[in-house]
Amino acid sequence: MPIWCLFSVARQPQSDAMTLLAPQTAATVTADGHVDVHLDGRPVRLHPQWLREQSTEPGQIEATNRQRLFTPIDFPPDLRAVAAELEGDTLTVTFTDDHRCSLSATVLTQRLGWVPDPEAPPAPIAWDPDNLPFPTVSWPTIAGQLDEPGVAEATVQFLGDFARHGFVIIRDTPQVEGTVETVANHIGYISGNNFGWVFDVRNEPKPTDLAYTAIELKAHTDQPYRKSQPGLQLLHCLANGAQGGDSLLVDGFAATETLRRERPDLHEVLATVPVDFRYDMGSDVVVDTGPMIELDANGQFRQMRYNTKLDLPIPVDGADLDGWYEGRRWLSAWMDDPAHQAVFRLDPGDLMFMDNHRVLHGRTEFDPTSGHRHLQGCYIEHDGPDTRYRLALRQLGTQPA
Repeated sequence: MPIWCLFSVARQPQSDAMTLLAPQTAATVTADGHVDVHLDGRPVRLHPQWLREQSTEPGQIEATNRQRLFTPIDFPPDLRAVAAELEGDTLTVTFTDDHRCSLSATVLTQRLGWVPDPEAPPAPIAWDPDNLPFPTVSWPTIAGQLDEPGVAEATVQFLGDFARHGFVIIRDTPQVEGTVETVANHIGYISGNNFGWVFDVRNEPKPTDLAYTAIELKAHTDQPYRKSQPGLQLLHCLANGAQGGDSLLVDGFAATETLRRERPDLHEVLATVPVDFRYDMGSDVVVDTGPMIELDANGQFRQMRYNTKLDLPIPVDGADLDGWYEGRRWLSAWMDDPAHQAVFRLDPGDLMFMDNHRVLHGRTEFDPTSGHRHLQGCYIEHDGPDTRYRLALRQLGTQPA
């Protein structure tokens, strides 16, 4: 007796411009058990196991978390499709293990990577201060549950701005210690390290990091020496009465893309030469190795590790150290140019939320004898805001324009 399944997932409404499928297209099974079909007007050959593993029939997945209940060895190694039919948006396939299921052709098209993920946050936009809208949000507008009036809309705008620009200033937060942890756990999931779950940024007599001094800090990313560099940083201003101590932000995405365009040879060197990033104060040591510019499988910007107080290129065979030092100098000069820096002052109650894989931050020198300056910080990872953005979209029941 054939086993039936229905492949159904939550799907956002599609605009006319995103119509994916012709009303009806034939599907055929090849001699080796693959499925030939037209999706979005384009021919594609689909692997039988790839199709089989997308079955969502009860017994194939756990109903609550939708994770598979089967393993790769539960299928015969020669699993093949024996019949296939496409009608409207439904592709029905029968396999040699007598399993038969109906799959959404629209979802298959998305999983082939032919159309963008409709719930994904917006793509990054390179910025400089002259074209930057300087995104801000008021904390009370996003602090509630997503089903409360206005919260989902404000959250989509807030996290959409964050995805585009790599930072948002959250205004109107309580001016009390521990607020940064509350905000972090609302947006995502706080993560700790040797500096603690929450750390205090203020002038210290025996600083464990240069951030805990009053000196100028050039634009940098935090903790490039970790196996997983902290993803997102939150810095909450409790007091800022000292002279100096203005904050600055620089778009590392804009910097590296400009370098790629103007000096592709130097961009290539910084994306390939391994670097030893090392934090070592004797009683504590953290070390990792990786390139200054990390690209994804398609050669696109993924993240940046940039902290000239902590880096040392590794002279492996063939490493172009002349090019590496020239490239780092180019980036340093570009990011130290006021034309590329957003400089502003955090007021008590302001919280700077930034992507530590993309946006570099720093501050001007301040005089600790002229007043009190105290920030609290912590880290979360990219998953939390990504999840909250998607859930906010589902709450609204629409896709962003």
